Amino acid sequence: MSSLRCHVFVSALLFISIVPFSQQVLNEHNQKLEWIVGKWRSEFSGKIFWPTVPTMTFGEELVINEAPIAKSANVQFLNFSARAWSHSTKDHFHDEWGFLTVDPVGNATLMTTGNNGFTTYETGTVSPNKLVLTLKDIGRISFSRDLPVEDLRRTFIRHDDRYMEQVIEMRTATHPKVGYLEHTRVVYTKLK
Repeated sequence: MSSLRCHVFVSALLFISIVPFSQQVLNEHNQKLEWIVGKWRSEFSGKIFWPTVPTMTFGEELVINEAPIAKSANVQFLNFSARAWSHSTKDHFHDEWGFLTVDPVGNATLMTTGNNGFTTYETGTVSPNKLVLTLKDIGRISFSRDLPVEDLRRTFIRHDDRYMEQVIEMRTATHPKVGYLEHTRVVYTKLK
């Protein structure tokens, strides 16, 4: 991803974070994601797995809410934010902000940027209570200490009215050679 596109995306995120919006009604395409909209939180059910790091537990808050239609593009995105922390030490792990939408033929797109130095563009399919996204493009700052991510699959599954799960699987430059390895799994409770 070019540095110009990253700069524009980050600038838009900063604008979104400081300008309050009124709650909007989901358009006909984004109604397919109505089940994911809300504030979700896990205090300690998140698990990190990776061959080069110790397995650990984390908490995370995920907020997905309606946003106004961008008149310049006539597209409605959902605002997406995630904040994760260590369960044991309460140290901050990372933040992730972005936008989620569904196009007229039912394809979902999630664009995120995080304070870990990554910007991602993911696409996939949405079905009742399930969203599966795969990486299409990734940008990263030059001095990131993480191994280069080569592929990623993110799955959201809503189990019932109270619980939703997110699983992130990925492949880096060193693990695995093909396919994906599970990196994180977290079960959220929906907050009122």
